[in-house]
Amino acid sequence: MFTTLRITAVPDHLRGYLSRFLVEYGTGMYVGNVSKRVAESLWAKAVDAAADGEVVMVTSAPQTEQGFRVQLHQARGKDVIDFDGFSLMRSIPLIAHDEKGGSQP
Repeated sequence: MFTTLRITAVPDHLRGYLSRFLVEYGTGMYVGNVSKRVAESLWAKAVDAAADGEVVMVTSAPQTEQGFRVQLHQARGKDVIDFDGFSLMRSIPLIAHDEKGGSQP
């Protein structure tokens, strides 16, 4: 199963753990070909260790129309939605609060 994993603001020990299974091609960007079981384990480990960090994982999924699956953990301002069998990224506007406690778009 081809796997791409992107992490931001995570502990160093997670980066070391991921590098055992995947190749780091850029800061926080890991790519590799692992079994489904290993990919699921990497996702669980990354989510557990991430704390306030962000984790995005894209894995091959031949059974889907697009051929891949996207998982997000604490991806601020992003969400994956299903649209007639297609996974689409939705941007969620972040709401700013003014000095009086009200919100502004």
